[in-house]
Amino acid sequence: MRDRLCKLAVIVLPFAIVLAALYVTYRLIDPLPPHRFAIAAGLQGSVYDGFARQYARILARDGVELDVRNSTGAGENLDLLRDAATGVQAAITTFDFTRPRDADALYSLGGVFDAPIFILCRSAEPVTQFSQLRGKRLSVGGPGTALRLIVTQVLKATDAFDDTTQLSDTHMASIDAMVADKVDVAIFPSQLDGNLLQRALDLPGVRLMNVAQAEAIAKTVPGLKRVVLWRGLISLARDIPNEDINLLASRNRLLVRKDLHPALQYLLLEAMREVHSPAGPFNRLGEYPAEQPNDLPLSPTAEAFYRSGPTFWQRYTSFWLASLLNRIVFFVIPVVVAMIPVIGFAARLYRYLYVRSISRWHRALDKLEHDLVRNGEESRLIEYRTRLAEVESAVRGLKVPRPFDADLQRLKIHLRVVQEDLGRMTASAAVGGHPTVAGDL
Repeated sequence: MRDRLCKLAVIVLPFAIVLAALYVTYRLIDPLPPHRFAIAAGLQGSVYDGFARQYARILARDGVELDVRNSTGAGENLDLLRDAATGVQAAITTFDFTRPRDADALYSLGGVFDAPIFILCRSAEPVTQFSQLRGKRLSVGGPGTALRLIVTQVLKATDAFDDTTQLSDTHMASIDAMVADKVDVAIFPSQLDGNLLQRALDLPGVRLMNVAQAEAIAKTVPGLKRVVLWRGLISLARDIPNEDINLLASRNRLLVRKDLHPALQYLLLEAMREVHSPAGPFNRLGEYPAEQPNDLPLSPTAEAFYRSGPTFWQRYTSFWLASLLNRIVFFVIPVVVAMIPVIGFAARLYRYLYVRSISRWHRALDKLEHDLVRNGEESRLIEYRTRLAEVESAVRGLKVPRPFDADLQRLKIHLRVVQEDLGRMTASAAVGGHPTVAGDL
């Protein structure tokens, strides 16, 4: 009974260890990605919001729900991402609003688009430098918004910010404020097909600022880029604008928390490529998403995405199957390989236990043979028959796996040899002769 328990333990224990290792891998090392996470996306109806909702539709194809959380803008998006308690694990935000300690918790997935900043001025003369805005009433968005912070940096860098400068937080109602003569300058980000821009350009006496120092400002103020609004790009028929216009644009990127599952980061990168890779008025085909200079480290998943592209599994299988196969390749296989020595040891121990059982009865037969040769007295025949019967009974009940059949057959041959020796000795004693065995000389 004890031998059977030992043999059972030898079989079960290695598999239990392997299963335990696989379970730990599954639960702790690389769990399957969740089916839902949240992204901070700025004001409802904003460019950020529109892009986030496009991401959500793309992720839904793979059964992942992207919860779009609206906020006041890029600054609050970043605050939501910093606070793990909010549940937000991704955010669209502008460049250069991070803090040094953000690198401990956040990754960048790369740049997604440049948002041109349009500056419309009520002026009879062309406006080309920010110094011309000194003392004006400027609509630049609410306090704490990325636009207000960027514009304030530009005004200070160009020495256009003083006590006479008035910053208004009308933002989305900036054109109405200009019509009502509440502001002199409306500054806002917009797409070329945006209603706000089209309406502003139709106002009499309003000029679009051609930023003469756009390149120098972009090199001075982090997070800005110079873009060109080519002549006639808004309307070829009406020749709007009637000259090339230098604009400033804010650089925008997608940030994630470091604990966001790599598979979901990859899914976001694929959505970013689908949404942002088409050519636009201010970017080339395939320019975005982009691995660009940043104030946060690029995610290892993003580095692999930009440099190597999708893996074999990601290219030819579904998202969830690719996630499972990647786990098998990178975690399960190494665990199994590491378990090979354990399994090999178990196999050797398993063989030892069976061989030991067979060897035990070989030794018993050897001893019996020795006793028959050395002490073959008739008076001990009963003892020898009893010992042989015990061995015979044990051998008859011995069950071994197929690999040990040859060992068992050798044991049975050994048993028959001893039986024959004892049989001759018994026959000789019955006729009164001297008992002889095969070992006699």
